[in-house]
Amino acid sequence: MPIGSLGGRVERWARLDRARRCPVPPPGALVTASVAALVGSLLVDAALVGLWTGLVPATNGYVHFRPADYATLTAVGVLVACGAWPVTCRISTEPRRLFLRLAVTVTAVLWIPDIVLIVRHQPVRDVAALMVLHVAVAAVTYNALVRLAPPPAVPVGDAPAADPGADPLTGADADVAFLGSRATLLAVAVGVTFALGVGALAAVPTGRPTGWWPEQGRFVYLAHAGLGLPLALGAAWYLVRARDSTRLIRMSARIGAAGVAVAGAGGLLAVVHPLRLVGVALMLVGPLVAAFGYLVPTFDRLTEEPPGEG
Repeated sequence: MPIGSLGGRVERWARLDRARRCPVPPPGALVTASVAALVGSLLVDAALVGLWTGLVPATNGYVHFRPADYATLTAVGVLVACGAWPVTCRISTEPRRLFLRLAVTVTAVLWIPDIVLIVRHQPVRDVAALMVLHVAVAAVTYNALVRLAPPPAVPVGDAPAADPGADPLTGADADVAFLGSRATLLAVAVGVTFALGVGALAAVPTGRPTGWWPEQGRFVYLAHAGLGLPLALGAAWYLVRARDSTRLIRMSARIGAAGVAVAGAGGLLAVVHPLRLVGVALMLVGPLVAAFGYLVPTFDRLTEEPPGEG
């Protein structure tokens, strides 16, 4: 069946574990890896910027090559990745593969502001250097986390056995089905909000002064902000409503709420001119996290075998 086929592809792509009992890295190793990722990324940033400005002296005055500028954005991105790594380990049987694919996806999304800079006639050579920085930070962070904080191996005999008659995490209970459908609606709302955010990024000047009401692109800006509030309320409702539901639904609610909170914080920071780039980065990463969380129940339903099969 087409839906089942799609669900199977999604499950294989993410290597989702239906038992949701995959081990997470030890806290000590995770802290060590996070520090290594942050320090290593900042050093790589400084080295690449220094190399580029040395080869092309005319780029010394480029605003995004200031240490305070790229270091702040790098710190935000690395900390988000460090928080995502244990979550990836928890939900996937092959976390390294899933984390690599997520890193590639997020890096591609973070190129959107760079493309906007080119559209606004900033030097292509300097923006290209920024895009290289994104790739370098992603590579350093990925390798630090997966190599210094790997999840403990699970012996084959200790793996939780699946019950062919019922899956306690994705049963036919009406409340679970109801919450799963609401999670899908929230994922759609996140996607629409993200699309409006990209439109606002292109329509509203990033160099505008601090203020809540921009002079240009007001319509798309207002639409983006207007949808953000009901989305935040929906995320809060789902988080509270999921407290007594299955582990899968609770995980979905927590990941989704975290992503919405990150995006909302980015929206507030984007109002302030000196913090605008940090805010834009958070508004790009947050929706990806939220959409992933809210789509987890949908993926699980799609991969569930119809009664009488198997």
